[in-house]
Order: sequence, then C-alpha cells, then structure tokens
Amino acid sequence: MNHAFCKLIQMDELPAIKIKHPRFNAILLLQGAQLIEFRPQQNQFENVLWLSPSAQYKLGSPIRGGIPICWPWFGNLDKNPDSIQDQVDNKTSASAHGFARSMPWQIKHIQEDCHFVEVTLSLSSDSTTKELWPFEFELEAKFVLSNTLKFALVTSNTGSLPFSISQALHTYLPTQDIKHSFIHSAQNSTYIDALDSWKEKQQVGKVSFSGETDRLYFFEDKEYSLRLETPTQSLLINNKNSQSAVIWNPWVEKSKRLSQFSPLDFQKMLCIETANVLSDAKKINAGEQIEISVELAIHSSQ
Repeated sequence: MNHAFCKLIQMDELPAIKIKHPRFNAILLLQGAQLIEFRPQQNQFENVLWLSPSAQYKLGSPIRGGIPICWPWFGNLDKNPDSIQDQVDNKTSASAHGFARSMPWQIKHIQEDCHFVEVTLSLSSDSTTKELWPFEFELEAKFVLSNTLKFALVTSNTGSLPFSISQALHTYLPTQDIKHSFIHSAQNSTYIDALDSWKEKQQVGKVSFSGETDRLYFFEDKEYSLRLETPTQSLLINNKNSQSAVIWNPWVEKSKRLSQFSPLDFQKMLCIETANVLSDAKKINAGEQIEISVELAIHSSQ
C-alpha cells in the first residue's frame, strides 16, 4: 500500500488498515471488514467506538467491539424468520450472526483527500461460503471517514436465485457509566423484548439501563436517528434503509459468560445496532442490490 494516510499493519494474526489523518485516526480490520477505532479530532481523538480491552486478534475469531457485521442472518439462526432458516441445510452448526464477521475481506478501493478517506472492502461467495450458505453474492463495506463516520453495507445478489437475509451493523459504543446513559428518539416505538419471552412492548420516554437489555426496535420510516446521551457527550446515530434497531447491554450475569469481555465491562459500553431483522428482513432477487448504512456524529449541542 502506497498511500499518504493509510498503511497496512498487523495486529497479532490479523491484517488491518491504520489511518492517520489530520481530522481523525482509525483502524479497520480486514477480517470481517470491522472498524475497531474511529478517533475524530473534535472528540479529542478519543475512540467513538467501544473496543474490549481483552479483544483477541485471531484468525476466524470475531472481535468484541467496534462495528462487527452480522450477515446473512442476525443472532441465532433459529430466531430468524423461516424464509432465512430454510436456506441453511446444517442449522445446528450455523454460527450466531452469520459468517461475514469472521471472513477475510479484500481491499477494493481507497480514496484519500485532505478532508476525508474512503475505503471499500469486499467479500464474495466462494466454495467456503457456499458450504455455509448456498448463494452467490458480493458484499461491499464502504467507509467514509472524516469529522463523522459513515458506513454502508451493500449486498448484491450475483446469482440466479433469490435469497433472504437479516443483518445488523453491530455498533459498540462507549460510556463512562451505563446507569447514566440514555437513548433518545425511540419513544412510542414498538419493540420486542428478547429477555421477556419475545413479547411486544412500547417504549415510553427515553431508553435507560438498569439491568440486562436485549431489545429489537421497529420504526415506521426507512431513515431514523437515535441520540445517545452519556455523562460526557452526545452522539447522533443516523440510519438509512433500516426500520429496525437492536439495543443491547449484557449487565452482570451475562458478562461473566461472554468471550473477550471482562465482568465489569458492561458498565462502560452498550450496543445500538442498525438492522434489518424479523419483519424488517430483506428478500433480494437475482441481480438486485440493497444497502444499509449508519452515520455516527458528535452532537454539537453538548
């Protein structure tokens, strides 16, 4: 790589693109096309993303933190619609959140500018993916990094058969204190509580955290914004081509069972995931393409 701001580095077993730009610093793993650091200048170069202090950079092993890509299904396969489950022959060995997050991606495009850096990584179907999921596809992960973080995931059906997917941009975000962190703009939205027998409920007021949280929210519009308020900053999460979002924190007991996660890490993080899940899952016909995207921006009013 011969670029002004980007260079290829090695993090234990994993290659990564390290970007040092006047407006931001960032690290993007090629495995999973996973952005693990984004440090904008206006945030005093603090990481806008949460990354586990015990993250392990091993081939084929998902990293805890940043923005993992959940694709072509979200969560456990058996919690997905039948249209997605029926596509997988060996359901018992299907890993949670699909396979895209643990696969090696290729560098497709890098554009550098004094104002931004754009990086596109790609993943295409091959003999390995077809053992897990029998369809032909191309994925593109497009990152435009500047004062804000813009990330789009583009799915192209390059085969002759339609397929259905659920997906999520599984964004981990930091906080100084989860008990004093709130998510605004979800009020009156319907959500499914995965911890209460998957019951449908309605959000009243802002989202707060006082115990394990695992909720799937649904919105009327294909573009919606959520605002995360933490003790030290306010962050806007702008979503496109998504009518669902997942809000998650493992709290005390589940934290003890998670990989690459210390028992007290739950106090310093949460996930707000741009998604197409359950009723928002997508069918993609042969030759078609869909895109889902998120933008993270420091909210200037605070």
